[in-house]
Amino acid sequence: MAAQVFAYIAHKEGVADDSALELISAAKKIDPDASVTAAVTGTGADLDSVCNDMAASYKEVWKIDNAALAYPNAEVIRKVLVSVLPQDAIVLIAHDTFGMDLAPGLSVKMDSPFVPDTVDFEGVDGGILKIIRQEYSGQVSTHVTCDVSSGAVINIRPGAFKADESKSASGQVVDKSAEVGDLSA
Repeated sequence: MAAQVFAYIAHKEGVADDSALELISAAKKIDPDASVTAAVTGTGADLDSVCNDMAASYKEVWKIDNAALAYPNAEVIRKVLVSVLPQDAIVLIAHDTFGMDLAPGLSVKMDSPFVPDTVDFEGVDGGILKIIRQEYSGQVSTHVTCDVSSGAVINIRPGAFKADESKSASGQVVDKSAEVGDLSA
């Protein structure tokens, strides 16, 4: 399975969230041959800084620049991601307050399964991904399966995967801003 995996990169003041490099490791656990693409939204110099920094770790970084993205708003970012991501994408998002705002609705809009609070993967058998997730505030680990053959939205618990700090990608930044369209409410 050569999965098309996307990692939504949260950032603040030109610095990517710590989870950005953990999402690469999570994607490689799904499929060691996965082509992982970073999706970064925002505007201005801070966005450029994060995109350039992520290009050292991701082979491709999709930059989505729009004034409406100056402040991270899950409703607006959801609309953006639905317009640029392929329908069958596996999307990894950090399991934090913002990620829990963004991911469930994104899965609905993409007509994909949603898996929250993922802490590990046990591999893929055909299009079925074996996932370990946490329940009851981390008191119980649950082993579940998810059909990812048509895509999925998966929240990754920060700190569950070792950050890939190799910086060996020498990737490219691709501006997808023009594909977004109108972001008015």
